[in-house]
Amino acid sequence: MRTHVSCLLTFVFLVLGSFTTLVFPDDMLHPVEILVITTSDWTDVRFIGGSLVVQSYEILEGSEAPGLQVVAGSTVSIGKSSYDQTRIAVRITAYLADLAETWIRISINKGHIGATTISFHAEDDEAFASFTHTGIVQNDSSGNIRIFYLRTSEITSRVAVQIVEAPSETSVGGRKVLAFYYPWYGTPDGPSGRWVHWNPNQSNYASTHIPASGYYDSLDPDAVRRHIREAKAADIDGFIASWWGIDSFEDRAFEVLLHVAEEEDFLVVPYYEDAKSLSQIVADIGFIVSRYSGSPAFLEVEDRPVIFFYVRVMAKFSLTQWASAFASLNERGRIVFAIADSLQSEYLSVFQGLHTYNPVGMSLEITAEQYASASLAARLQDALFAATVLPGYQEAVFRMSSPVADRANGETYHTYWNIARASKPHWVLITSFNEWHEGSEIESSVEFGTTYLTLTAEEAGVWRSDETAPTNDGSGDRDSDGVPDEIDYCPDWPGSEITNGC
Repeated sequence: MRTHVSCLLTFVFLVLGSFTTLVFPDDMLHPVEILVITTSDWTDVRFIGGSLVVQSYEILEGSEAPGLQVVAGSTVSIGKSSYDQTRIAVRITAYLADLAETWIRISINKGHIGATTISFHAEDDEAFASFTHTGIVQNDSSGNIRIFYLRTSEITSRVAVQIVEAPSETSVGGRKVLAFYYPWYGTPDGPSGRWVHWNPNQSNYASTHIPASGYYDSLDPDAVRRHIREAKAADIDGFIASWWGIDSFEDRAFEVLLHVAEEEDFLVVPYYEDAKSLSQIVADIGFIVSRYSGSPAFLEVEDRPVIFFYVRVMAKFSLTQWASAFASLNERGRIVFAIADSLQSEYLSVFQGLHTYNPVGMSLEITAEQYASASLAARLQDALFAATVLPGYQEAVFRMSSPVADRANGETYHTYWNIARASKPHWVLITSFNEWHEGSEIESSVEFGTTYLTLTAEEAGVWRSDETAPTNDGSGDRDSDGVPDEIDYCPDWPGSEITNGC
């Protein structure tokens, strides 16, 4: 196991409430050294009331412990074999950011054996604060959690401040709103001449909702033009179009989309979905760049064509393999601005940006933590972070493993926009313009009309005007539905605990 790994960890206090008009401030970072020591078989540590950006961590003791795993994502997690009491010591080099509150709350959750201590160290390595969780917390239904408090002045009085600027129009990539777009639909009476990717005659092969314009063909320039004009009216700058390989249906549709986008002064970028080998990645990306990137509609950043990479293909190859693929492309003069479907900062060693396609599988609290984490990591490395929002999610074909997010009359969409704005992203991504199979579309529908296009224009306008994210009104549960505002999908819409407030 490697004992020194670059990583990022941000913990952010999320509160959802009404807007106040305020230009987003820059982030103030304070360098700090943190030591976590545990003899328990597992430990999770979280910070609430500020953001922690981890530069690196080092395992000082216990690297030989059976089953040892150390993860620094939105929590610091240390795990090993059950009932193992090997002493583990992990030293973290980090920044504390955005300390707007008087106290930082430190949550330590651990197994029933052993103890966990977290200590903060000054430059001379002397610990100026230390907290220990030992034993078991009685009647704790959420685990075995103890909360400790650290006064923020203990940090700010000891270290110098480093300023990290909030993104602006002059930042890498500017400020854009992009929507994921699916050019994979065909109809018998359209250019495709057959049903492709949907068929309303088959109950399990249609869509969650019904397009207001009827089922359409992605090879039809008129349908594509209608989509682009709807998107532009909703303050969307471009589409991230699903792409599935050379000469695929989606590749043919991408060419149609790019041509219409040129006429409509709109932007297009491919979403690279899948590959079987590194050589295929090199061939595919080389093809995309040589065939399409010369178009004025093809989105570029720093004179490099932008390509998004979906988690499906991301997961098939290691970071070392991705670095090898991009090196091969660079040697051929096919240099791209690559944006990974990941919120982990380690990917910035190879990719130029971070995003995630679908955050519904995470709680709102974790989504906010990870967005803030990725945003700070990207800005520290002069890279790009794109925060994803969505109106809802429900697949047309039900699967037990599929997440569900009720639209709640627009409140779900509003909540995700609030989280995105609070993270200070370079770009905002919308999942999706027309993924009808997953019920995440904002395109006009029989069920919702133009509601979500209108909401998109409103929310994007708030973001572009630099209004701040919501502030806490102190109620904690404004709609009195038993779900705390900070984890309520619909904080202003009375619901129930079972439906997460919706």
